[in-house]
Amino acid sequence: MLLTTPPVRRTGEALLLQPVAWLYGRLVDLERRLFGTLPFLVAQPAATVVSIGNLTVGGTGKTPLLLELLADPERPAATVVLTRGYRSAWERSFYLLRGPGPHPAGLTDEALQVNAAFPHVPVLLGKNRAHTATMAEKWFHPDLLLLDDGFQYRRVRHDVDLVLWDATTDPAHARLLPLGRLREPPARLAAAHALLLTRCETATPAQIAAWRQFLTAWAPAAPLLKVMTEPRGWLDPAGHPVPLDQGPRRVVAFAALAHPAPFFALLAKIGCQVVATRAFRDHHVFTPADLDEVGRSAADQHATPVCTDKDRIKIDAAVARRLGVWTLLTRLQTVAGEAVPAALRRLGVLPWARGSLTTTPPARLAPRGTTPTSAGGPG
Repeated sequence: MLLTTPPVRRTGEALLLQPVAWLYGRLVDLERRLFGTLPFLVAQPAATVVSIGNLTVGGTGKTPLLLELLADPERPAATVVLTRGYRSAWERSFYLLRGPGPHPAGLTDEALQVNAAFPHVPVLLGKNRAHTATMAEKWFHPDLLLLDDGFQYRRVRHDVDLVLWDATTDPAHARLLPLGRLREPPARLAAAHALLLTRCETATPAQIAAWRQFLTAWAPAAPLLKVMTEPRGWLDPAGHPVPLDQGPRRVVAFAALAHPAPFFALLAKIGCQVVATRAFRDHHVFTPADLDEVGRSAADQHATPVCTDKDRIKIDAAVARRLGVWTLLTRLQTVAGEAVPAALRRLGVLPWARGSLTTTPPARLAPRGTTPTSAGGPG
């Protein structure tokens, strides 16, 4: 497949959306230039700032990468996570999440997942991450700030930008909103310090090759890692860990993810018979009726309800036991089997080792040489 712009279907909707996408692109470029021209608008934390982000709307694996960075035994102990708190009660205000809880209802699944795995790492929620960065430095004096979903956030300086791209992305979506699913033009990929091509376990070899060509054409100076979601075991309905080969085999799968299909495919890949699926909207908060419906569907088909660890965090423990919900545990790693933080350190991207910051973070990668004129994906 070649690096070309997918043809736009000449429908009335497409013809209307093309000028809107053009205008959106100009506004995004204007905003970026504004913050580049007026540096006093950009917070300058004393800590090193590592941003985890993407170019598209929807999930690409940002939270799994954040969890991998936090699990890295060589990261600085004084680390704080800054997250937007999307669609939570604290998105437009502020909340400090730390410790084992109990925590109030309405926190995001990503924040709760980080807190469950790393309860002593402060997680600051709030859309104004310039403010949360200031509060983090005032209260915790961190060496490292991990900026979740930060690639388009201009109000805090970025020292390292890690940018993810889903290898199963439809080429027709490689266009600016609202015509496609891009938040910014592909030329912005040149600002990444590293690119991570995710969901390689689900993508075909042709998809991986095409998107690798696309990414390296737009960001030739940035190293590219092919990564995959690796199943590592189960949680049974009581929350106890179970080896991967001792989990359920006939399942009803449910998920509240931006892209649930890779989860369903992963279950089939590890040998589960997926007799039914139920996809909820990303960040959906399960109601008792939702879970009872899933439980009835599983019982009717003599199957076991299973979900992701991101979804399990939102299900009350007593309800999980009553309905017999199992959870597939996963982690992010390179297709070669290397831990992602170790691979990024080997490439000179992560500025830490042995629990402390090393030298100055890598210099920002500016666009080098000529870049493709196409604004689309592989066709």
